[in-house]
Amino acid sequence: NAAVFCPWITVAAPGSGAAEPESPAERAVDPRVEAALASARLGYIVDEGDFRLKYDVADGRSQLVWIASGTAKLDQLEIRDVWSIASRGEGAPPAELAGYLLKENARMILGAWQVNQGPEEYLVVFSAPVVATADAATLQEVIEVVMLSADRIEKELTGKDEF
Repeated sequence: NAAVFCPWITVAAPGSGAAEPESPAERAVDPRVEAALASARLGYIVDEGDFRLKYDVADGRSQLVWIASGTAKLDQLEIRDVWSIASRGEGAPPAELAGYLLKENARMILGAWQVNQGPEEYLVVFSAPVVATADAATLQEVIEVVMLSADRIEKELTGKDEF
């Protein structure tokens, strides 16, 4: 699951009286996303509480896209993430890759590149926020932006079709 750091969104500290987040296996899927995907006639599977879609892209390629069931609130604005993985690498990302992704971000109208660092590997992820109540057409548009962006960079960086 892609995480987005937003310093203006307040998250309660553990033990502060706020409800602890449920484990992914316990999370129910968001019926608003289910309805939008059904209306757009987009197939999906549930992957640890989030929606996973597999898109066929040109030249026999495919791309996986996830839609978060969980949301974040900024005052009255409720948003969720739509993301796709473009690449994976061992250790920390090279400085050249980080610089390249920052330059790519300057071109983007919707969404941004991020590097999700794990203990042994990193993922290059394209993520875009969408309002939690997005209708089918809006959600599909965001999904397609994310999918095409991630597939383009995956092909450019690796030449493979892993994600």
